[in-house]
Amino acid sequence: MGRERNTDYQGRSSYIASKCGKDGKWKLYIIAAEGDKTEYQYFNALTIKYEEDFRLRNIHVEFIDRTEEEAGNSYPKYVYQTLLQFYKELEQKYRLTEYDELWMIIDTDDHDNRKITISDLAQKCCENPIYKLCISNPCFEIWLILHFFDLEISLQDSIPGNLEVTSLKDYIQNQHIKKRPGICKKLWNRIHQTKKQPSYAQLIQYIPEAITRAKILGECNPNDSDYPENKIATGVYKLLEKLTQLSMNLES
Repeated sequence: MGRERNTDYQGRSSYIASKCGKDGKWKLYIIAAEGDKTEYQYFNALTIKYEEDFRLRNIHVEFIDRTEEEAGNSYPKYVYQTLLQFYKELEQKYRLTEYDELWMIIDTDDHDNRKITISDLAQKCCENPIYKLCISNPCFEIWLILHFFDLEISLQDSIPGNLEVTSLKDYIQNQHIKKRPGICKKLWNRIHQTKKQPSYAQLIQYIPEAITRAKILGECNPNDSDYPENKIATGVYKLLEKLTQLSMNLES
């Protein structure tokens, strides 16, 4: 049985407004992502584990799900539309401030059919700083892999039984750009299995290591000359670094 999707934007925005609008001191982190399974599980585990810490710091973190009909719409423009719809509902009940943040978690994927859209989203963030953008090249699984390994480790050392000595990064980068997302998902599944498939709640304890490794890779900037062909990286760390710094008891 699939999970029950929490997609009542009006209901959720009313709840947040009632919770955060009492004294005007709450800071909102609203998150929308392309993936409707992995990203949901990851951020759901994060908000559950550190809900009390966030509350003590007057922070509300919310992952906005898509409707059942839109679950398969894995494309950057739908991420923006999800946030925009929620933004409109919330703005009617609670005055958003420049301190609130609406985050889009997107992938470059095969890139060719996304280049203009991703550039447009980056521009929207410049025009309205309340919107923030995290780009993973090629996909979110890069961020998950970084919880356990940096990308310079060899396949031989990261996946027992694998005879290839090339690094994870080179292995991904040497693939045709359209095959990279699938390769990353397969790598993550193999790594996840070798780690005895820890839950997402257990995975969160490795966020500090993932942040450090992601910073070494750098960011995916649509305006860079080597983007995305030669820039395997993820910007998800920018959001997680903020949340972990704001959490009082995040384990390291």
